[in-house]
Amino acid sequence: MVKLLKKNLIKIGSVSKNKTELLGEIADLVSTQTNSISRESIFKGLKEREKLSSTGVGKGLAIPHCAFDELKEFFVGLIVVNEMDFDAIDNKPVNLVFFSVGPKSEQNQHISTLTAISKISMDPDLITKLKNSKTADDVFQLIHRDERETQNSSIKCQFLIQVQDEELFHDILEILAADVEGSISVVDAQTAGYYLHKLPLFSSFWNDVSDKFSKLIVAVIDKRLMNDTIRRINMIKPDNKTGLLITVTELIYFDGSLEY
Repeated sequence: MVKLLKKNLIKIGSVSKNKTELLGEIADLVSTQTNSISRESIFKGLKEREKLSSTGVGKGLAIPHCAFDELKEFFVGLIVVNEMDFDAIDNKPVNLVFFSVGPKSEQNQHISTLTAISKISMDPDLITKLKNSKTADDVFQLIHRDERETQNSSIKCQFLIQVQDEELFHDILEILAADVEGSISVVDAQTAGYYLHKLPLFSSFWNDVSDKFSKLIVAVIDKRLMNDTIRRINMIKPDNKTGLLITVTELIYFDGSLEY
């Protein structure tokens, strides 16, 4: 879940009439919590990010965000609104506007936080409960319902996922990024056919194999998240589709992390 969400940055209801006003409302909230960056700088940062592409990710969810060199900590919050146009990718109004403002140096944590928030769009029951929440405490409890389990989890498992479909690759990478917190890498690979076609005995079975997409994703996550991660990957995999192989093993030793 969204581990960095702060209860004092959760707001039920909004007086904003449009997207720009709502970004200003977010800047107001964050600026009351820090002296490191001005309200105007936060507002400008949020607007500049929206110029790149809308952070309305669909299914009623938006995740405006920005980063600054001056900040040393994250400010992650949520404003529950009554159906606002946010130029979302599915052209539907948003109800849940999560936001994240943090240090530019913490790229891994930015990615992990944004992905964890976007994962909420895959849980219609949670979305409904958040939309109907009456207090900030209700929201906080819903978001952190498994926080204690996360803190107590020490057993890790390693995913090795071989992907031969580029569209699936991007979707799977996004799913994993919410849970691995910097312990993930992607290895360029070749299909076995690339090598087998060079052997005289098998050369007639493979003609052009050099351009086939093939990647190996290596990720380490908490073991308690294993079944849910597998389930979410299987949800995006078309039935009877080849080109995807998932293996998972429990780790005896784990230490360190990787940069994204």
